[in-house]
Amino acid sequence: MMKKLCLPLLALSLAGCSMFPTQQGYAQKVYRWQGRDVNELLAQWGAPTKTMQMPNGNSLYTYVKESTEQQPLQENTRYEPGTKLTMTDKDGQSRVVETPGRWVSNGVTGGGTVHRECSTNFVVDKKTKEVLSVSFDGNNCLAVEQQ
Repeated sequence: MMKKLCLPLLALSLAGCSMFPTQQGYAQKVYRWQGRDVNELLAQWGAPTKTMQMPNGNSLYTYVKESTEQQPLQENTRYEPGTKLTMTDKDGQSRVVETPGRWVSNGVTGGGTVHRECSTNFVVDKKTKEVLSVSFDGNNCLAVEQQ
């Protein structure tokens, strides 16, 4: 019975891992354009951010994706439990009294901005109009990996 349950759960957990964007997923996405016609690239990616005529006559198409995000402030708190005290009243009787616990602030974290950018370059052959090479750089060059 256990083996029957484990295999589907394992397959499901492995499938879930591939749902997160990674740099490897982005590499899969962009490297598939090598050898393809530049008109297909332009039809799918749209107009490039900038183009350049290279000294050898080939063209360089650059796509830049940028964003800036404001990070929220977050207060960090911790719980301090109450303490137990033994009290003796005027009759000599002892009793235990517990003070209530409380939440204490440890300050604030977060805030500020995070800048994300991805720059992708396609080198296109001047005669055949095929994508010769692809390169990319940045902290936002992410895509979901294809299986």
